[in-house]
Amino acid sequence: MKIMPLKKLLIVALLSFALVTGCGQKLPDGMPTLYPVTITVTQDGSPLDDAVVMLSGTEQWISTGRTDARGNAVLYTQGFYVGVPAGTFSVTVTKIAEEGERPPRRPFDPESARIYAEYQRSGQTFRQFNTVPVRYREAETTPLTVEIQRGVRTVAVNIEGTVREEMRQR
Repeated sequence: MKIMPLKKLLIVALLSFALVTGCGQKLPDGMPTLYPVTITVTQDGSPLDDAVVMLSGTEQWISTGRTDARGNAVLYTQGFYVGVPAGTFSVTVTKIAEEGERPPRRPFDPESARIYAEYQRSGQTFRQFNTVPVRYREAETTPLTVEIQRGVRTVAVNIEGTVREEMRQR
């Protein structure tokens, strides 16, 4: 798709404005200063993609992110505000792998009921597995910690070992 010159100029102007103004992120009263941080997560030295990373400390602020194909995750505090407050944090990592075709949602109208019944009759199975050892998934047992302070832009952690723990289906 070809972008018209005027549209291209408008897009560049908007992106430039967002960079200059910091995207207008206003923090709520009482929230500490946040520092933009990217965390890189590896598992046995290889990038861990599509994992949920959570930094939790002694205060009420929790920062989370989801890793990309290179194992990198931008961290957001309280799920919305870009960055992490200064401090030392425990790092937990969770990754769920799936096997089979995900079932359709529970029926809410005649057509979705038909699709759901068809799926059940097909005999297809769907299973989910935790692939990160339990010690890294819980704040009380994780050996992973990071220290965030002004000027820290990236941090890295490595998970040792892989598991395939089947999760119970509801």
